[in-house]
Amino acid sequence: MECRVLSIQSHVVRGYVGNKSASFPLQVLGFEVDSINSVQFSNHTGYSHWKGQVLTADELHVLYEGIKLNNVNHYDYVLTGYTRDTSFLEMVVDIVQELKRANPNLVYVCDPVLGDHGSMYVPQNLHPVYKNKVVPVADIITPNQFEAE
Repeated sequence: MECRVLSIQSHVVRGYVGNKSASFPLQVLGFEVDSINSVQFSNHTGYSHWKGQVLTADELHVLYEGIKLNNVNHYDYVLTGYTRDTSFLEMVVDIVQELKRANPNLVYVCDPVLGDHGSMYVPQNLHPVYKNKVVPVADIITPNQFEAE
C-alpha cells in the first residue's frame, strides 16, 4: 500500500535541512513525498548571512489549489518544518484541517523549528500561531530541547 506524505518545509541551496533532508530518507523507506518549500534560502539561517525568498500564504494556496484541481490531494501524513510567515503558517493549518476532514486517519507531524542553542530562528509573532493553532491540530510535535522549554 502506497503511503503519501505532504512535506511543507524549507529548502536551502547549501546544506541539508528541511525538505532537502527529509524527502530522500522518506523515499528510501517507501513513502511517496510531495514537497512544498516554505522558503528558498542560500543556506540555513544559522549562518551570519543568508538570502532568498519566503513563500507567502497566497502562493501556498495557489500550489495547493493546483494539487486539488488534479484530485491528487490524498495524503496519509503531513510533515511541516521551518517557516517565517504567520499567514503562511495559518494557511498550513487550514490545509491540514481540510486534509484531516478527507482522511480522518491522516497524521500531522510538526517540527516547529523555532530556534536552538538559546536563540530563535524565526520572528516572535509565529509563537502564538504555533501555540494556539498548530499545536491543537498536530498529532506529533518534535521540538528540540530549547523549543520545548
